Amino acid sequence: MSAIRVLFSAGTILFCLMPVHEGIAQDVKKPAADPSPEIIPESAEKKEVPPLEAVMQMIEEYFTDRKGYKSGDMLTRGQIKPLFRELQQAGWSVKAENEILKRLHADTDFLAAQLSTPKGAIFMRRIAQMPGGYDRLDHILIMPYGKRRIREFINSPGGYTMIEYMTTTKGGKNLGNYLSKAQNGQGFNKPTPYIYTQTELTAALKQAYEKENAKSKRNR
Repeated sequence: MSAIRVLFSAGTILFCLMPVHEGIAQDVKKPAADPSPEIIPESAEKKEVPPLEAVMQMIEEYFTDRKGYKSGDMLTRGQIKPLFRELQQAGWSVKAENEILKRLHADTDFLAAQLSTPKGAIFMRRIAQMPGGYDRLDHILIMPYGKRRIREFINSPGGYTMIEYMTTTKGGKNLGNYLSKAQNGQGFNKPTPYIYTQTELTAALKQAYEKENAKSKRNR
């Protein structure tokens, strides 16, 4: 897509996201809650918590074994709940499980549903390479006509270049600053609290492990 077309698209985004006719959407800073996953009861003989290296290896293998998965794909709660059960069976019951799951999109969320379509998957794997690409989609989602814009990006040839423009150029950053002043656009250039990728989930689990393990050591 030429620079002129990208700038024209940027102007279209400004025009379409600024109106206030559409109702207020849910706050992107508060990922929707999801019913707690089934927890396997602890056995009478409690297993020893595996070392961090073993936990990291289990996480890596979990994703390696997922059919159709590619690194950078957006994760959903339903995809990740079985991982917590595997960790529990290995000896680590993650106390932060519900907190982490709430930071993932539900399988039925608009964004997750759109990115699971054939065209959506192609679009997803393009923006996965862009810093903050998923975050921008979530910011757009809660703005007026945001769902329409996202559908257009997915279904239009080169639609991903609009997200590329927003995330990798000075003009895109300026556009984000301007959109931050629009309805529901606060912090447009900033990350959301969501966990989107394997890398982000692994970091969250590592942090939870270190926090919980440190508490266990202090209580011995």
